[in-house]
Amino acid sequence: MHQIPLVNLQRQYQQHCEEFNQAILKTMQACDFVLGKAVQEFEEKFAAYLGVKNVIGVASGTDALALILKAIGCKQGDVVLTQDNTFIATTLAILSAGAKVALCDISEDNYSMNLSSYNGARPKVVMPVHLYGFPCDLTQIEQKYGNNVMLVEDTAQAHGSTIKGRRCGSFGIANALSFYPSKNLGAFGDAGAVATNDDNLAQEVRYLRNWGSKTKYIHEREGGNSRLDTMQAAVLLVKLKYLDEWNLQRNHLANLYRKHLQATPEIILPPLAPEGCFQNYHLFVIRLKTADRDSVLKQLQEQGIGAGIHYPVPIHKQKVYANYEFAKQGFPIASNTAQQILSLPIYPEMTQQEVECVCEVLTRILEQTGRK
Repeated sequence: MHQIPLVNLQRQYQQHCEEFNQAILKTMQACDFVLGKAVQEFEEKFAAYLGVKNVIGVASGTDALALILKAIGCKQGDVVLTQDNTFIATTLAILSAGAKVALCDISEDNYSMNLSSYNGARPKVVMPVHLYGFPCDLTQIEQKYGNNVMLVEDTAQAHGSTIKGRRCGSFGIANALSFYPSKNLGAFGDAGAVATNDDNLAQEVRYLRNWGSKTKYIHEREGGNSRLDTMQAAVLLVKLKYLDEWNLQRNHLANLYRKHLQATPEIILPPLAPEGCFQNYHLFVIRLKTADRDSVLKQLQEQGIGAGIHYPVPIHKQKVYANYEFAKQGFPIASNTAQQILSLPIYPEMTQQEVECVCEVLTRILEQTGRK
């Protein structure tokens, strides 16, 4: 039995435990728990990393999306267009802001939003998702809508990915990031951030995350409570120093996977980033052409390989949205790929031997399946 999880956070902690422990202990000793010094320091350093003027730490990536939409004035009836193959947090955030969800299908070759598949009402906001860390083509938005829509990037999985030298998360009017523990830059719990070059929008998000208040007990907006915890900011400050190094290691592991799987006829490898772009390989997602994906997944897991599916059910087929207008529309590419995709283990601390083991087990399963 092999033991290769999809993500190995224990190994990452073990390699940097002294730094993590010191950062947490420092926060505990200072009793600096809410909007503390580490929050401001992380906001400043991450803004510099992204190349934006403002980063505002919030409680989660979902909150980041919702707060952006509220801050830019989305109201009932405003259409926010996103893609069908995202995690449900993207659409839940739209609805929580009071806006209307519209969906488009995806491109088969890179799993990113395909605006040519959308013929509905003009949206107020277009929200592309840099899924798996692959940088979405943003030029199609300008080509279709010009400057008549707002761009809000869902950068939850794309920490460090770039488009022609600029970080994903620096293009839109505002951009949402998640620091869920399994992300390339992950906290020790839920955490997120809003990134923007718009100072007024940044100030509005600061109001909204903190009870509509800039001065304690003086409330100027109908805000809520969505603050980045100081303890999480302290952990993120430690990890931020290693993010680029970890992303390069993920690319090395992805190249190993490509080397060992390229001759397997059943497998469609992940797309390569366009020239001038960099993908962080948050996930390494293959497709199976004809094999029963669920059977292959089960066999991998039975042998200790922590594979997964991101995501098995497209948004328009989720039960919670059964009565929504978009549930009646067809999204054939997103629906088809959801039955074929398979996420293989990838994390910076993974060894070459572990990659080779995953490839060997997967190839053997596919060969046995083909002989049946």
